[in-house]
Amino acid sequence: MNEKNMHGRVFKKLREERGYKSKDVAGDVISTRTLTRFEADETSPPITTFEKLLENCGVLPLDYLAYYNDYIEIENDDFFKKMIDYLDSGYSVKVINECKKELKKKDIDLVRRIDILVIVLNIGADKNSELFIENKRILMEKIHKVNKLGWNELSALNSIMNLASREDFTVEYIDRNIEVYLRNISTINYLSKYLSFGYCNLLLVLLAFLSRNGYYSIAEKRCKEVLNYLEKHPLLFNYENFCFAVTGILAMIYLRQNKIEGVELANKVLKYENMLLEITDDPYYKALAYSRYKDFCKVNKTGIDFEF
Repeated sequence: MNEKNMHGRVFKKLREERGYKSKDVAGDVISTRTLTRFEADETSPPITTFEKLLENCGVLPLDYLAYYNDYIEIENDDFFKKMIDYLDSGYSVKVINECKKELKKKDIDLVRRIDILVIVLNIGADKNSELFIENKRILMEKIHKVNKLGWNELSALNSIMNLASREDFTVEYIDRNIEVYLRNISTINYLSKYLSFGYCNLLLVLLAFLSRNGYYSIAEKRCKEVLNYLEKHPLLFNYENFCFAVTGILAMIYLRQNKIEGVELANKVLKYENMLLEITDDPYYKALAYSRYKDFCKVNKTGIDFEF
């Protein structure tokens, strides 16, 4: 059995959960014996054959991808879980040592590199280690080789950009990528909405980069362009929250320049977040509203109090 290929066992689990027998799914597509071997991950059918097997299960390819993604996350997140357990127990040094040990392996894949990147950036430890610098370089190199980012590349770039400074990237690089990533937002189908969710999160990080590093005119222009573009795609996942998040960045841009418009926009964002809190009573929204309010207060030099 190939540990890297789990499509067969995932398909078997999906078939059984939907109540189909092997002979019914195999039909006249493949023999029952071949299907059994596939479900044991001993062989892989051609893609056209696999599509027919999915059809016999009444499953669309997009549905299968969503199911497969959930399954492999459960199967493959042992390393990440172990690191979280170490952190919860206060063993941050052990986490760093485990990450370094993992990076020394020859067959380390992209997902594991991203896991390590996220862990190291979030605990803020030993980021100047040669291994961690090399890991970041390899990830950026892979990202630059693809024309359209997938979920893994989006996750990696999001983590890198979230803590980036002027020394890490030029304003031209950030500005150019905002324009490119904005064009990749689409709501044609479920998968495009899923990827667009990742692109929107990345756009928020890039706009925040421009704001906190003082590129106010470019940041304001790009925020308005993003808001106009989002208005054309109301079917985006988390559409309202993205719109208000961009508005919040625009408010920060104005507040950093002591412009009254910043107070007006900040009030709208705070009212929206308080409304969500009142409706849901969700601790996440409570923490988000408080954090946003603190951020606004920190840069507000207009002398005007927020009213929400």
